[in-house]
Amino acid sequence: MIVEDDQISREFVRNMLLDDGYETCMAKDGQHCIDTVRECLPDLVLMDVSMPAMDGIEACKRLKADGDCKNIPVIFVTGNNDDETLQAAFDAGGSDYVLKPAGRVELLARVRTALAQRRMSRKLAEEEKLKGVLETAGGVCHELNQPLQYVLGAVQLLMLDVSPDSPIYANLDNIRARIEQMGEITRKLAEITHFRTRKYVGGKEIIDIDQSVAGPSEE
Repeated sequence: MIVEDDQISREFVRNMLLDDGYETCMAKDGQHCIDTVRECLPDLVLMDVSMPAMDGIEACKRLKADGDCKNIPVIFVTGNNDDETLQAAFDAGGSDYVLKPAGRVELLARVRTALAQRRMSRKLAEEEKLKGVLETAGGVCHELNQPLQYVLGAVQLLMLDVSPDSPIYANLDNIRARIEQMGEITRKLAEITHFRTRKYVGGKEIIDIDQSVAGPSEE
């Protein structure tokens, strides 16, 4: 997202990014950025500092206070490189800055660096999530395996004393099947290799066990 009140400057930066293969969305000032950022959820914001309605530093503060936008890196584009302005920009949550007029080589280099750092941050976050999932899954499997085996054995012993034609036998067999199904779930939990989620009741996300287990092509 390019946030710039001057249309010529906005188009100038946009064309540089388009020529390098990036998709862009634009905002004409800080308030417009806050109002529209959720529409495109950009991977990066190029933020002018001096703008009407709301300046870039205040807009950056509000982005960083938003749970959905706080991890979007912000590169300030400014004509002021005095210590006070730069300190305020970094205190607001900016990750870098480019002096106006922005040169193509410098701007694109800083954009690539910021995006690479964000990809690395995402990867580390996914690895931390996976670590937590694996630790939880291992604990669940360990705690459930023994009682499941005990209940399964008890049901199988009961089935030996009941006629296969009896309704009780059918009920016990259904219980046996459900216990084996639970055992299959714990087996899958123990084989989780990556982190995938799916939508659940109330819009919540839960771990998709089947998608989180490595298939034959991933092993």
